[in-house]
Amino acid sequence: MVTVAAHKGGHRPVSVVTSNGDKQDFDDVVVTTPLGWLKQHKDSIHQLHPRIETAIDSISFGRLEKVLIEFPTAFWESHRTDTQSDRNDAVSFVHWLTPSHGTQTNPQKWRLECVSFHAFETAYRRNILLFYTYGDCSTHITSSIRELQGSTRDEWLRDFFEPYYSALPGYTRDCAPTRFLSTEWCNDDLAGNGCYSNFQVGMTDAARDVEAIRYGMPEQHIYFAGEHTAPFDGLGTVAGAYTSGETVARRIIESQQAANGSINSKPA
Repeated sequence: MVTVAAHKGGHRPVSVVTSNGDKQDFDDVVVTTPLGWLKQHKDSIHQLHPRIETAIDSISFGRLEKVLIEFPTAFWESHRTDTQSDRNDAVSFVHWLTPSHGTQTNPQKWRLECVSFHAFETAYRRNILLFYTYGDCSTHITSSIRELQGSTRDEWLRDFFEPYYSALPGYTRDCAPTRFLSTEWCNDDLAGNGCYSNFQVGMTDAARDVEAIRYGMPEQHIYFAGEHTAPFDGLGTVAGAYTSGETVARRIIESQQAANGSINSKPA
């Protein structure tokens, strides 16, 4: 999609122009691009309502990334005498607030977190630590591995994360990782170079911002859907994005029924 524009006259009131130059007309258009993409391409939606433009600028867009590291064994559980029966006491989460080790690769002491996949129920248990990174740390990692492939990429990730997983109980050199997998949302232009909406310190009217985008521009037959327009308890989630799509679909059906004189009919 390059542009979305409402126009007067004609059977279908909204036009979409694609990157290959094709122009198509529709009764209604639902814009489901990520919030980060909208921030960078507000001008692609012609006659964007000023309140919606303000909302798009105001809502924060996160840079959460995930790095999964698989090991031959869950060494962090090896110090326990029984890891099978009492799962409530399993090592499931580790938080480095301002780590002072690993200063060669993390001199800024960026905050890190990891979740153990070995804390799951037996059928789903894996020897995996899932690291979460944020903000500038995520940008540093994704920009560093952008052009790297194969063993070179794995080596970079190992050098960065080894000071942290090697500090967990039970670690020895025999526990070296067997596999790395890292997201790169910050490198994805179509994702808006980030992951999903969040609400950072300094926002002044966050609820109204979400409601403005959620309402859309029904008078122009242009709507928005995605995690950034979800119900408040679903913001930033896949489930919330799905729910927002269902909500917009119902609104479009009801609008079409009203226009056709069948407002009392229940949408399928």
